[in-house]
Parts: sequence; structure tokens; C-alpha cells
Amino acid sequence: MKIRRLQRLNGKQQWEDHGYAYERDDGRASFRYNTLVWGRIGARYNVQLREAGTKLEAVPQIIPTGERLRWLEVEEIEGEPEEIKAALDEACQIPRPVSMTQSLTA
Repeated sequence: MKIRRLQRLNGKQQWEDHGYAYERDDGRASFRYNTLVWGRIGARYNVQLREAGTKLEAVPQIIPTGERLRWLEVEEIEGEPEEIKAALDEACQIPRPVSMTQSLTA
């Protein structure tokens, strides 16, 4: 699976994973992000990526960076896509959906 990590410079001046883009089966990029942080902006970026048919290499042209935000180079990770996404979601602190059954029994 091809991905590209988005990193943010934290208060301790250390880079940490903040989100990521991955290559879909159709070759276009999709952005995964923390909805609590990115909200509607992240959704708007995903629409722009989809409508433009953006490849992973061109993601920084749609989602810009600055002094405190940077895209790493494209990398390829071996394994099952859902497992890779789950690990990246955890590293980027992206909340996973909770099923209603889990909510009611907790």
C-alpha cells in the first residue's frame, strides 16, 4: 500500500504523525485525518483530491504545508490495507468509529 504521512511540529519542537494520504485502488489519493482537528476542512480537501483525480505524489499541491506542517515522501508498506490504515490511524490519533453495541455495553 502506498502512503504519504503528514506531520505536525508539536510544542516540544518534535515532528509527529498528524494524518496521511493513501493511494486508492483507482490510483487517486484519499486523505485520512482526525475529524476533531480537521473537521470540514479535511472533508473539503478529500473532495478536491477526488475531483482532481490527484495522485499521491501531488497531494501537497492540494493540501499545503508550512512551518509546522510537512508531507513526507511517498512510501510503500507491505501488508493488509485495513491493518495498515488501523496502525496509521492509531499513530495519527484518528478516532475509530465505535459500534452502537460497544457504546451500550460500556
